[in-house]
Amino acid sequence: MTTNYTADDFDVDSHVGPDVAMARLREGNRIYVEALDHERDLSPERIRDLFENGQRPFATIVTCADSRVVPEHIFMTGLGELFVIRVAGNVVGPVELASAVYACEHLHTRLLLVLGHTHCGAIKAALDGEEGAVAPITQKIAAAIGDVADPYEASVLNARAAIDDLRQSPQLAQLEAAGDLSLCAAVYHTHCGVVDFL
Repeated sequence: MTTNYTADDFDVDSHVGPDVAMARLREGNRIYVEALDHERDLSPERIRDLFENGQRPFATIVTCADSRVVPEHIFMTGLGELFVIRVAGNVVGPVELASAVYACEHLHTRLLLVLGHTHCGAIKAALDGEEGAVAPITQKIAAAIGDVADPYEASVLNARAAIDDLRQSPQLAQLEAAGDLSLCAAVYHTHCGVVDFL
């Protein structure tokens, strides 16, 4: 089912349910892929509102630091709508976990999405067995993907492993058990802009 959103629908306050948040992400990605609209509120008034009244993101996204993977564009959102945690390989360690807990517990986002992507350098490095400075990332990815050799499948497994890591947080687990949080994984296709929601 496709919902027709207007620009104003993407700039409302947070605390929407996870189903509504996911619908907004799906519709935003559809608009992005079809290049239907590139206008979001980046105005001085919006900046001032966020400064004076605080941020109200409707979703939290853990994603890769890759410069091609920009959730605010991929999901066609404006300032203050997404709480984005970026780290190479979209792996979850103590810092990423603490950031996610902050967003979900204190900012009350009810959707937590791990967004992997195709043609990920961190995934490739893990598949190639690279160590050195990137070892903290590649070792974590290698543990998540096991013997899988297909890069797309590896991206899927890595995103799902990050969800498992997020569920290790008592705070996030409690929110999920209470029905106040939904944890989901997705993979962004860097060649075409489409997001596969897993």
